[in-house]
Amino acid sequence: MASPARPRSVRIAPGELDTAIVTTRRLLPIPAQSTWNPFHRVAESLANRARQLPTHAHEREEVLTYVTEGFASYQFENGPAASLRRGSGRLLTTPGRATHRISPSEGGAIRWFNLVVGLPIDSTGGPRLQSMDSEAPTIEEDTVLVRSIVGPRAAMASSAGMECEALEFRTAGTTFRRVGPGRRAVFYAMSGRGSVDQKAIEVGEVAFVEGMPGVAVQGDGGFAGIWATAPG
Repeated sequence: MASPARPRSVRIAPGELDTAIVTTRRLLPIPAQSTWNPFHRVAESLANRARQLPTHAHEREEVLTYVTEGFASYQFENGPAASLRRGSGRLLTTPGRATHRISPSEGGAIRWFNLVVGLPIDSTGGPRLQSMDSEAPTIEEDTVLVRSIVGPRAAMASSAGMECEALEFRTAGTTFRRVGPGRRAVFYAMSGRGSVDQKAIEVGEVAFVEGMPGVAVQGDGGFAGIWATAPG
């Protein structure tokens, strides 16, 4: 018997500032939204030499790290640290337990977007680390610059079925982003002013989208954000 279709929903929610370790705007989980499967975490963080994120572990998760400002150093397990610059990313897949760390390099500060989704319960095998460099191309769609981070057009492919892209509005415009049946989506606003399905969204807010074939994302010049979908 087919499961009932989810009600169509686009909900805008503010982030919560967390300064316990590094300065982080958490969109998920927060007290008002503790779970939203398959998304375990949606956040943007800022670190510097004085406040750094320690090595930490993930298990049965897929973890996207995408640098949006500055120069970073990324370390997987006990391996050598790799240099990341703005527009670079890492996708860590952990059927079992694995550790990683991102920290500032060259004495400056870094800002990065962090997205964590759950892996299927039957996922097996060792950890897998994929990378994208800062030279990954952008494509103009509906007058909006689209940069694929994870998915069919990107250098990184998700075991959880996640797809992710960065959107940048050079001028005022509208773009339609597909969600599809059986999938949920999030859109994090990083700069400028815009809307998702005609609902206004401001910097530091997230749109939770479900039960929709797709939504229109509209913005003024300078509006930018991260769009991600996953089965759930």
